[in-house]
Amino acid sequence: MKVQINRNYTWSQVVVKQLAKAGVKYACISPGSRSTPLTLAFDNHEEIKTYVLPDERSSSFFALGLAKQSQTPVAIITTSGTAVAELYPAIIEAYLQHIPLIVCTADRPAYLQNTGANQTINQENIFANHIVSFTDLGLPKINFTSVKKLVKNIEAALSIACCSTRGPVHINFPFEKPLEPESYTDSIEQSLFDSIFSDELYKGNFQPKIKANIPKSLIAELATKFKGLEKGLIICGGGVTGKVFFEQCLLLSEKLGYPILADGTSNIRFSCIKHDSIFTNYSSYMSSKKFQKKYDAEIIIQFGDVPTSSRLLEYFKFSKAEKFIINGFGDLNDPSRTADVVLKTSPLQFCTDLNVKLKDYLRYNSEWFTSLLKFEIIAAEIKTNFISETKFPFESKVISELFKILPKDCNVMVSNSMPIRDIDNFVSTSRYRLNLFVNRGASGIDGIVSTALGIAAASGRFSLLLTGDLAFYHDMNGLLAAMKYSIPLNIVLINNNGGGIFYSLPVANSSESFENNFITPHNLDFANFTLGYNGYYIGIRHIEHFKEQFPKTFTRKRFAVLEVRTDSKKSAKLRKEYFKKCNDIVSTMI
Repeated sequence: MKVQINRNYTWSQVVVKQLAKAGVKYACISPGSRSTPLTLAFDNHEEIKTYVLPDERSSSFFALGLAKQSQTPVAIITTSGTAVAELYPAIIEAYLQHIPLIVCTADRPAYLQNTGANQTINQENIFANHIVSFTDLGLPKINFTSVKKLVKNIEAALSIACCSTRGPVHINFPFEKPLEPESYTDSIEQSLFDSIFSDELYKGNFQPKIKANIPKSLIAELATKFKGLEKGLIICGGGVTGKVFFEQCLLLSEKLGYPILADGTSNIRFSCIKHDSIFTNYSSYMSSKKFQKKYDAEIIIQFGDVPTSSRLLEYFKFSKAEKFIINGFGDLNDPSRTADVVLKTSPLQFCTDLNVKLKDYLRYNSEWFTSLLKFEIIAAEIKTNFISETKFPFESKVISELFKILPKDCNVMVSNSMPIRDIDNFVSTSRYRLNLFVNRGASGIDGIVSTALGIAAASGRFSLLLTGDLAFYHDMNGLLAAMKYSIPLNIVLINNNGGGIFYSLPVANSSESFENNFITPHNLDFANFTLGYNGYYIGIRHIEHFKEQFPKTFTRKRFAVLEVRTDSKKSAKLRKEYFKKCNDIVSTMI
């Protein structure tokens, strides 16, 4: 008995079946003609939820958000040509954060390259610098040997994306017309059709495998070293999370008497674990040259990503301490390039193994820890008083107040530029545990709205985006997903009318050039854009208005924008006053 098929569609069905077997739950599709077989294969698979978003850049960042929240690989589907290039910013971010995206790009046949054929560019390894694997599948051939090889190729890509290396993989799909399932190209035996879709052909269980590759002898050596050195610091950057890690990291801190400097992107800061070992105000005293000289560490252990604080990075750079960088991928994560050792191992495993080796060891009330704790307490008091004395709409005050009223266990996506820096400098904790997300791989301001919407869509619980006006402007196309799929995301928009972060840079002293080339006011009315995407808009008038309106948006079934208009120049001046005040007080303490 013969079965009529379209080889492109059957080929795509095989790929989608393997992706679903491997745990792919979401696919983001940008419509196009050449990708028709892929689009329909994903849409017709019951185990994969599809999101159809016409802007490829927005779609790929939405996929990034889905992957961040769900901790599963997410597929992206585009047609050929420049549509493929639109994916690059999100791919770069995924690569730098080790997030598995399965990038499926349709393509014209190779023989159409350099012929002037419509929507045809060179897609061969187009993302070469920022992917962990590239596979061009060639034109489909429907026989058992070719299909088995296809499945193996997809398995290999998934293994790299999800397990050892982790990151985005690019799979290129050349297709010849006809592309639609009803346009038959082949007649094959029913037995062959059944065999190529038999479950035995497909493999699952592509789970992350980040193993410790450091010997027990080294752990023992480090335990002995740390016992002998009192002046130590533990830096917790972003990218390392989990209750068990937090517990083991705190236990290690207690045993060694090393404070934990919790970065603004680190969820240990917002884990609701109240502990004297967790320091969050270090930027306000580490910038003092006197402090750096008198309180230089002997050991620095850094977990996760590069810290946000430029003051902490400066301290790290000039410290004479022995420095250990620890993460599951062996990434350097040290712009100063002064680290002595980079260990490719799970931070959780590292802390757990060290705690076992240290057994009953406990360094009580060391002079080092108690001295630093005094600075931390004084800095916290200065910050609290400073924030309370400043008036709305000082940007840092708005953000500080926001974190006091966030609901329990919510997701918080934070934009780059000033918002994440204000959190790092001015927000210590929150009343409830938060799940903080950032795109700090490349620290761009593109795709922020779409990433937040992907996180919200995958989580099913209250989600917040804290963003600046330029990041919001860069990704207003992303709001289509909120409207189309009724994603209830709250957006707190800090609008300083463009480029406010540049006031903190030396270029701000070049008055005419600075105003014309860096601040670039846009004067956009974001209310109209919000309403155009069927969102709920509130223009915040004062801090009490903010506190009153923000909780009302929790139960809305559509996205909401709460816009706070600020003066970036005044905010920059207040930040400088704050750090000067801290520096002056620290100097009197040394």
